[in-house]
Amino acid sequence: MEKQEELHLDALDKTARYSGEQFDKNILFIASGAFAVSFAFVKDIIPDFNNAIDKWSLITSWYIFAIVIFLSLICHLISSKAHDWALNNQDMEPIKFNNKIKRKNLPINIINLSMILGILVGALFLIYFIQKNIT
Repeated sequence: MEKQEELHLDALDKTARYSGEQFDKNILFIASGAFAVSFAFVKDIIPDFNNAIDKWSLITSWYIFAIVIFLSLICHLISSKAHDWALNNQDMEPIKFNNKIKRKNLPINIINLSMILGILVGALFLIYFIQKNIT
């Protein structure tokens, strides 16, 4: 492999790692932040929570945000295991290696998509609850 090609592949690898790290941080930041903001909203804006309308939507959003945070941890564990596997199998025939690593990355992609959808759905439940209780 040429030096230029090695540098290019190294740069691509670093970019992919950085992107993955940022995705994980953003997911945790958004889910945790929405969770915290919703607690503050209830405490500061709805003094009598017993009389709040559609409390189920707020509680559902809390569960969804908690699940997203948990999924983020699971995804990190799976990613770590896949990375360890890749390091231990670098000398495997390239086509076989790529096929196996794709299978190992599939759960990560599914979990990532699930977390994105979870944040969207959790936010919609939270917005619904806020809208019902501030009008």
